[in-house]
Amino acid sequence: MNKHYVYLPEFLGVTLAALMLNLWYLSSIAISNKVIPIQYEYLLNGLTVLLSAFIGAFSAFKLNSIKDTKKEYLSQKQAINKAIFITIRQINAVQSVLKAYDEYPTKLEKAFVLPAIKPPSYEDLKLNFTELSFLLEAHPQFLLDLAIEQERFEQTFKSIEIRNDFYVNEVQPALANLDLLGKKTNTSEFSSKLGDRLFEGAINAAKGMYYHSEQTNISLNDMHNKICKIAHSTFPGEKFVRLQEK
Repeated sequence: MNKHYVYLPEFLGVTLAALMLNLWYLSSIAISNKVIPIQYEYLLNGLTVLLSAFIGAFSAFKLNSIKDTKKEYLSQKQAINKAIFITIRQINAVQSVLKAYDEYPTKLEKAFVLPAIKPPSYEDLKLNFTELSFLLEAHPQFLLDLAIEQERFEQTFKSIEIRNDFYVNEVQPALANLDLLGKKTNTSEFSSKLGDRLFEGAINAAKGMYYHSEQTNISLNDMHNKICKIAHSTFPGEKFVRLQEK
């Protein structure tokens, strides 16, 4: 939005008011010099008043209209900037989890040695789709994909919660009783001592947790790039936050 447009009604009002003042002044001179019959004086004065009132009202209307448009523009730009910021925080949250997982490279370590890392709730990392509804007309599919991505992010941390609960409440006590807690042993020993339910349950829970985190990291980065591209095409020339390359 060109900021000079905001002042256009004011310039228009001042210019037309000056023209009307000149018209009134010249008509007064013309009447005084009997160039125009005096009976037209009231008509010209009335016309001047009416046109001045119209110009003032029109200029005020246009000015308020442009101010409302500018307010909407800034609100929409802020909404998409906030959405970009949230995707950056979501990416950082997922990557922090992956960094902790990478300290335990094997599936056995992830299942039986990796402690129950409890991440923050991240309740505030929710995209506001009401604020982003202005994108529906031009980018309806993107908004749907963004909603799916939000659900994927939440599901990732739900899978972490499920694994943690299972590990703390069932796997960890069993490992402690069997003197396997914190030990890096082989698959057959874990399997034979824990039994199929605990062994397979721990393996699958850790696998699901890691899989969701990896996939969400990939899809979130892709979504971040898309929303940045849409932001710059929708608001050309504006500045937006951006994920710093590591």
